Amino acid sequence: MKLLPARHAKRDDATAPSKQPTEPKIKTSTQAQIHYEALAESGLCWLGGNRYSVTLKLSDIDYQLAPASSQEDIIEKYARFLNGHLAGQHVQITLLNRVLDKRQLMRDVQLGYRGDKFDATRGEYNGLIAQRLETGRNNTLSEKYVTLAIEAETVEEAKIMLSRMVAEDASTLREVGGCVAEQIDGQERARLLQHMLRPGVASDFEYNELVGQAATTKDFVSPFSIDVSNHDRLTLSSGEERLWQTLVLRKLPPWMNDRVLKELAEIPFDLTVSLHLDPLDQAEGLGLVKRQIASMDMQRSTEMKKLAKQQLGEDFLPHELQASHAEAAELRDQLEQSNEKLFKTTIVVGVSAADEAELAEAVKRVRRVCGKHSCVLENLKYMQIDGLNALLPLGRNDLPIFRTLTTAVAAVMIPFTTQELLQPGGLFYGVNALSKNLIVADRTLGMNSNAFILGTTGSGKSQSAKDQITQTVLRQVNDEVLVIDPEREYVPLADELGAARVVISPGSTDCLNALALDKDVKTSDGDPISDKCTYVLSLCEVLLGGSEGLSASKRSIIDRAAQKMYRSYWASQTALPPTLATLYEVLADEPEDEAHEVATGLELYARGSAAGFARQTNVDNTNRVTVYDIADLGSDLQTFGMMVILEEVWARIARNRARGVRTWLYIDEFHLLFANDWAAEYCQSIFKRVRKWGASATGITQNIEELLANERARLMLSNSDGLFLLNQQSTDADALTELLKLSGQQRGYFTNVNPGCGLMRMGRVVIPFDNTMDPNSHIFKVFSTKFETVPEVSHA
Repeated sequence: MKLLPARHAKRDDATAPSKQPTEPKIKTSTQAQIHYEALAESGLCWLGGNRYSVTLKLSDIDYQLAPASSQEDIIEKYARFLNGHLAGQHVQITLLNRVLDKRQLMRDVQLGYRGDKFDATRGEYNGLIAQRLETGRNNTLSEKYVTLAIEAETVEEAKIMLSRMVAEDASTLREVGGCVAEQIDGQERARLLQHMLRPGVASDFEYNELVGQAATTKDFVSPFSIDVSNHDRLTLSSGEERLWQTLVLRKLPPWMNDRVLKELAEIPFDLTVSLHLDPLDQAEGLGLVKRQIASMDMQRSTEMKKLAKQQLGEDFLPHELQASHAEAAELRDQLEQSNEKLFKTTIVVGVSAADEAELAEAVKRVRRVCGKHSCVLENLKYMQIDGLNALLPLGRNDLPIFRTLTTAVAAVMIPFTTQELLQPGGLFYGVNALSKNLIVADRTLGMNSNAFILGTTGSGKSQSAKDQITQTVLRQVNDEVLVIDPEREYVPLADELGAARVVISPGSTDCLNALALDKDVKTSDGDPISDKCTYVLSLCEVLLGGSEGLSASKRSIIDRAAQKMYRSYWASQTALPPTLATLYEVLADEPEDEAHEVATGLELYARGSAAGFARQTNVDNTNRVTVYDIADLGSDLQTFGMMVILEEVWARIARNRARGVRTWLYIDEFHLLFANDWAAEYCQSIFKRVRKWGASATGITQNIEELLANERARLMLSNSDGLFLLNQQSTDADALTELLKLSGQQRGYFTNVNPGCGLMRMGRVVIPFDNTMDPNSHIFKVFSTKFETVPEVSHA
């Protein structure tokens, strides 16, 4: 028979009732088959009677890639989370496999065409994404939820109790590998139910749809009809039909395996697993075990009398009785000697499919996974409606089937598997090497959006940087990208993107004034002259300080000269910005011999053959992509040149911030900035400030050992939200593993791997990635730094 939806008026449930609601009348509608009564906008759900619940969404953690010791620690802390719940509190853990529509996913991830000269490149990117979508299970996401249910006399009491539980659980779960647990509101909870119950209908419920209508959330989440005529499964109809079959886990092995839920989550079907846990207080749990032992003792006594009549010994007692008695005795001792609890536990697995054949195949795969781990599933014949409700993240379980599990056994069924990244509007970073899901990440969503790309020669680090730059230009049409290129590797990319190239060399006509100060641009929150004088001191340390640095007296002289120079410029309406030549002249006019000594040291850079940075800036700052080429600077000037460019870049970041434009900075051969401690300090300050100023900085280098030798660089690595580790030398891999507290398994993803493959960290998410490209594609040839594929470029 079919249960058709009721169309009579219902109480608006946008807000929870202020006092204990009246138990509703029984209805023969699809709404009545979904076992909750009201869902408040806050997320509080009234389950009927005096039962209430809330739901938290859990972030995944990197459990599968963690070392064994870390996995044990995670399970121990997860057990602490379970053990923290009291008798009368119901805990439901839900693992939901969400199969995404590939066409919709492609529309969400692809680069939109804009009718400009870059559409051919966008098309090539979209082809690469489409190819990755056709392989693996890359349209299946696993989501995790915890639903907490309690009994309360009033709604206000329920709110207080559940709020306290949510806060405590969120804090405890944070210790479980950094898991983030956030309570979802009524709208998100209703949309989650829509997704599960209304196949073919958009999950887009909003509470304002209830205004002025005699309707409740159940009218929007319930299917149009539920066909229960087949006792082994349900048919849910809402525009399209969907078959649902729910199974219950009836038999568990003596020792549970933590891979059961992981392998279930890898099945590429719409699948839901729910674990319902009702904790018993320790006294009650111990009493239950003792009663079971007493019952088995009586049974054992009866069996012994039978055996005595047959003149048989104790060895002939039924094996199952002996094993059960020994197991119960062991459990009694465990409960008496530890803080473990018992949980009445029901585990249900639900599969959804479009037709009978797909459903049969999905159920077969589920049974195969469970059977591999000695877990026995049974179909809920005649109980499919209760089974469906037990799957929904409502915190309600009406099934008369449960097992008694200890904390340790329940904790082994940890729901965490593999971390994923699919953030709308982000860049495409290839596929997850474990799950084969697409990786789409938005660096701007992190605590800071800085990143490092590290890899040996030939690992694909330049390809990775150019890939990110190109996607940023093609996706974020208002953002600006600035690149510091010490090795002239970005010329083909600059040509491809129509970028401005600023070539800094002795014979170049491009000039950057090392001491420029724009009066119209606010580049700091402090005094611009004092900040600029600090920068001048750092420059002089790099140029003149040597291994021991400048003396205190020389630093004071340079600071005095810089103050005099900038305050004179600031007071004038017509003066041009000071240059190194200006600083040289001011120092030469100072009375101290040390001032003349400093001026003599600066003469090479102010008037001599290295005076390229002593002229007024004349470069184009209007192009949204600019590449600063310093390949022709001598090695003794490259660090200085990078500092000058960084100061120019910072002024541009400040101008862009005022215009509401985000800036992306990429610094290749990043280790050059750490050849001098003053340059390293300046660079570190840039990395610290950029987020507040609407910018993101990325360092790129192959000299890992040199970088890790500097404590500032190590701190920057540890504190950057984005990290892309491509193939590393063994010694570098060891150092990075120690610094970043990675596991040996994680280390394996950035040692002896193909170009374009590695391990990425984005905030708390750590994912092994595969971002290899077709070597025959146009974009690969633009990105490649191989000698055979790099076109000849002009040095001018």
